[in-house]
Amino acid sequence: MPKAPPAHSRTGPETIDVGQFDRMPYLTILTYPRPNLKQAKSRIGQLAELGIDRVTFEGRTKIGRLGLVGIGTVGLVVKGTGRGDEVYALKIRRADANRESMAEEFRLTQLANRVRVGAPVYGCTKDVISMRYVKGIELEDYVKAAKGRGSVRRVREMAHAILNQCRKLDLIGLDHGQLSNLRKHVIIDGETPYIIDFESASQNRTTKNVTTAAQFLFIGSSVAPRIKRILSIKSSDVILGALKRYKGEMSDENYVRLLATFGVIT
Repeated sequence: MPKAPPAHSRTGPETIDVGQFDRMPYLTILTYPRPNLKQAKSRIGQLAELGIDRVTFEGRTKIGRLGLVGIGTVGLVVKGTGRGDEVYALKIRRADANRESMAEEFRLTQLANRVRVGAPVYGCTKDVISMRYVKGIELEDYVKAAKGRGSVRRVREMAHAILNQCRKLDLIGLDHGQLSNLRKHVIIDGETPYIIDFESASQNRTTKNVTTAAQFLFIGSSVAPRIKRILSIKSSDVILGALKRYKGEMSDENYVRLLATFGVIT
């Protein structure tokens, strides 16, 4: 088993074999928020069951010196590598999460995947979900970078793609639950947006995916004024009226009218 790199070299990404996950400081990640060796042994076995050989710590989010892809109220996401060097995103359940397993989130993400929404999920154990690793940028960074020739087309197509994915979720009765903050729940890979993180999703409440995402894009976020300016949207009242119609009757006709109001179709 390879030795961990010396402390002075630990300024960038760190990769370990899965078997090293029961050592500090990696143990803190595996059984967050408190180190638990017994629990770690179980989770190492689960990672092996999913075909994960190595884990890489990198990303903007930090716990100590270790970088993460992300962290939420249910789990921490790290980058994993399997046989053939295939790269995965691994969502590891927090020990203090408000659920006993990742099974329901996995099931609901699979449901979204069936209509081609979300990063594809591959496998699940009690404490870990493995899914496609999507390397991209956050929505706000994408919009801020949209300048010059082609910027109108790029922003229009981005908004259209996100709303179409939300429409698909509305139609299958799956409410994401956290699209009021697309900054944390959309990753854009090249020109393709992915809605991520279905930990709060539910089939047991009224779907609000289109209306919630639209409010972020065009009304209630720090990038909404820029999006409206790029797409030449003058009035928020017109947007609110179209959203009210769609909320009252989520028909194809009202959805198309909504898209036309936003200027994402002509």
